[in-house]
Amino acid sequence: MNSKRIIQPLTAGGLALGLCLPGAAFAYGEKDAIRDCNERMRANYNITDFRSESAEKIPGGGHRYKVVGKTKVDGKKYEYSCEIKDRRVVKLEYNGKEPKGLGTAESLAIGAAAAIAAGIAVSAMSKDKAPAAATTRPAPAPAPEVKVRANGEMEVLMANGCTVLYNDIGLRKRYGNSCSQAQLASAKQAMTNHLANQSRN
Repeated sequence: MNSKRIIQPLTAGGLALGLCLPGAAFAYGEKDAIRDCNERMRANYNITDFRSESAEKIPGGGHRYKVVGKTKVDGKKYEYSCEIKDRRVVKLEYNGKEPKGLGTAESLAIGAAAAIAAGIAVSAMSKDKAPAAATTRPAPAPAPEVKVRANGEMEVLMANGCTVLYNDIGLRKRYGNSCSQAQLASAKQAMTNHLANQSRN
């Protein structure tokens, strides 16, 4: 009975002290590192089953953590790990299987292939109907451009003014009304390539 009377005031006092400390609401710890690693696993491999997770802070200052855990796919467990630096996943290691169904990368590849095939079919139809003299083809659209904001969020800019916004771990937040489904697929592919380059660097 005495322990309950002592713990409750201490807990309330600790909460009040935490709210008063500068930056307390924005603290980043092991749970945040695990969350960011899991989000990247979902985005890259369509993994949703996470087990035996743990995070360890890496010496050297800043928000640097090593996250390790296991996932279970088709009855078999596989290990994965992430390295977090300044609240971003800079390295992801996973050599296991993906769940049945298409993962993010496969879906993007199929979507891009379908968009290219549709474009070729439309181009062929237009070519048949066009006069023989019109043999020149329009220049290809510029590749999407990835820009990183000061707060870590990333923008993918398309040639026609379509803009797609991603958070600091590469998950889409919102996009402009002018964006088509094919452009959203191209923007996602550009973001996937950008994150892969960041991980290698």
